[in-house]
Amino acid sequence: MRRFAVLIAALALLSACGHGKARANIPSTSSQSAKIPSSELEGVASYYAEPYHGRRTANGEIFDTYNGMTAAHKTLPFNTVVRVKNLNNGEEVDVRINDRGPFIKGRVIDLSLIAAKQIDLVRAGIAPVKLQVLKDGSPTTKPAAPAPVPVAPSPPVPVSPPTVPAPVEPDPAPVQPLPQLVAESVPSDPGILPTYGVQVGAFQTESAAIRLRDDLALRYMNVSILSILTDQTLYRVRVGNVMDISSAEQLARQLRDEHFNTFIVRLN
Repeated sequence: MRRFAVLIAALALLSACGHGKARANIPSTSSQSAKIPSSELEGVASYYAEPYHGRRTANGEIFDTYNGMTAAHKTLPFNTVVRVKNLNNGEEVDVRINDRGPFIKGRVIDLSLIAAKQIDLVRAGIAPVKLQVLKDGSPTTKPAAPAPVPVAPSPPVPVSPPTVPAPVEPDPAPVQPLPQLVAESVPSDPGILPTYGVQVGAFQTESAAIRLRDDLALRYMNVSILSILTDQTLYRVRVGNVMDISSAEQLARQLRDEHFNTFIVRLN
């Protein structure tokens, strides 16, 4: 009986030790993309080119719409890499966020022109898309600058004996620079009063210009498209036809409140 009691006590002790083992908690993994609301990862995509090409983006880079696989998003940190899927045709493209926008309701991302071509977005101008975050970015991270290339020192240049300078022709009269904004045509009759408008965008595709014109025509009068042929045809969208510059400036401020990049032009 005593041995049986000892055996029961030993089993109880072993059982207590078994329940006393510590369990390691599995750390939960959460990425930045898990915190992004679905409304910021799915919507309508568009693209932007002129007149923003060559200007600085929101993170300080120079926007290259023809070669840079970049995009604008309202909230994703700069240098976030996202995969954009065109839901109309299934085409995908990977881009890096380096700018802010688009600021039109319902649009979720603005692609560079070269990125838009990858998913056949240019002809339509807009398309429904879904975004997938591939790499989290950082608001303070910028692409590393290339290391400077060492330059070999130049050999010393032999000093030539002084020579008598040849007579110099007088410089021609300096050419006055043209003003930054000029009208496409200037009236020959000084009695014609000037009229002004506000340019809100320039596009390489006529369909994109028509979409913007139709959208603006719902809220403004005298919305027009002017096609300019240089190296390539540009379709410029303009609003207004007013007789004084102060009215044009007021119209430009109103359009800038809608996040358009505007400037005043003379129409006649």
